[in-house]
Amino acid sequence: MAMSQHLHSVDTTDNTAPENDRKTAGRPRSEASRTAILDATRRLMTHTSVRDLSIEAIAKKAAVGKTTIYRWWPNKVAVVIEAFAEQLDMHMLVAGNESPRENLIRQIDRLIRQLRGKNGKIIADLLAEAQSDVKILQQFNQFYMDSRRNSIQQTILAGQKSGDFSENLNTQIAVDIVMGPIILRLLNGEDAMNDHFAETYPEMAAHALGA
Repeated sequence: MAMSQHLHSVDTTDNTAPENDRKTAGRPRSEASRTAILDATRRLMTHTSVRDLSIEAIAKKAAVGKTTIYRWWPNKVAVVIEAFAEQLDMHMLVAGNESPRENLIRQIDRLIRQLRGKNGKIIADLLAEAQSDVKILQQFNQFYMDSRRNSIQQTILAGQKSGDFSENLNTQIAVDIVMGPIILRLLNGEDAMNDHFAETYPEMAAHALGA
């Protein structure tokens, strides 16, 4: 898949493959093994964090050797990212046919709903792991943040042209204004992303960008 091609080009010092395993890179995947590895990762992530997850645990759960995993992924974070790439809809924030203001409200609502559940815990874990490794941060941004920031930025640009949002806004900073409180509450735990926030924040954020 396209996501896999991005991940395989990034290496990190955490759980990296031994030299003899890296020499076998490029060998065609066994689809059955790949499916077993990704399914095992998803099952393990229901009761463990990215930090506590290990390549050894994934290999045992999937009934494959560690070398099989290292042949296709540089580290455990890359495995987690690919395991959830299909589950987390990469196009969920694409704007609809409403006004830019209504589109932005809908995008924010969808983002909050996505991050309130189990997937939000995984995203928070990945973000925490990324703070200590610039290459993992690059993986995380490619996987998750960049597409969402770009979708919201395009909606804001459309709103500036329509008059829904202030034409004086710096759109990059405006995206930070929209997403910042969501990410902060995500990192503060499930209670911070509560019903009141989910119900009131989308309209409040759109209003803050108003002309």
